[in-house]
Amino acid sequence: MPRPADVRLLDAHWRLGRRLALPHLPQGAPTSPAIANLAAFRLDVRLDALARSWGGRYTRYADDLALSGDRGWGTGTSRLLDAVEAVVRDEGFWLNPRKTGVMPRAGRQTLGGLVVNDRPRVSRQDVDRLRAIVHNCRVHGPSTQNHEGHPAFEQHLRGRIAWVAHHDPVRGARLLAEHAAVDWTR
Repeated sequence: MPRPADVRLLDAHWRLGRRLALPHLPQGAPTSPAIANLAAFRLDVRLDALARSWGGRYTRYADDLALSGDRGWGTGTSRLLDAVEAVVRDEGFWLNPRKTGVMPRAGRQTLGGLVVNDRPRVSRQDVDRLRAIVHNCRVHGPSTQNHEGHPAFEQHLRGRIAWVAHHDPVRGARLLAEHAAVDWTR
C-alpha cells in the first residue's frame, strides 16, 4: 500500500494495513457468489418460509432481498417488514433502511438495477441513454462520448449492451447493430 502524502491519513493508512494483513477474502472474487450463498443459506430458508406463510415468494440476488406476492399482499406490510427484519438480525445480518421499501403493483418495481414488474428488464430510460451514447459515437466519434475516460470504451459499451441483451434480446440486437456501425478509430 503506498503511503499517503497527507499526514492526517497516516493513522487510517496504518489501520487499513493491519486489517489487510489478516486473512480475508477479496471482494468480487469468483468464489464470492458461492460464499454468499453459504453464508445466507439459513437466512434464505427462513425468509422463504416466511414469504410462503404470507402466500408470497422470496428471492435473493447477492445482498438484494425481495418478497413478492399477489394482489392484496400490501395489507400488513409493516408487520411483514418487522418479521423480515427480525429474521435478518437473528441470522447476523442487517437491513439498510435506505434500500428497504414496499413497491406496489401499480408503480415501478426495481430490484438489482432492473425493472421487475412483469419480467426483469433494463429500464427504458437506461436503454435510451445507452442508445443515445452509441448513436452519438457513430455520428460524432467515440471520443466525444467517453466522458468518464474508460480506457477500453468500445468494450465498456459492448458490456453494457450485453447487459441489456441478456434481459431483452431484441433491444440488445438493435444496440449491437448500432455499435457495429461505429468507426472506433475516430
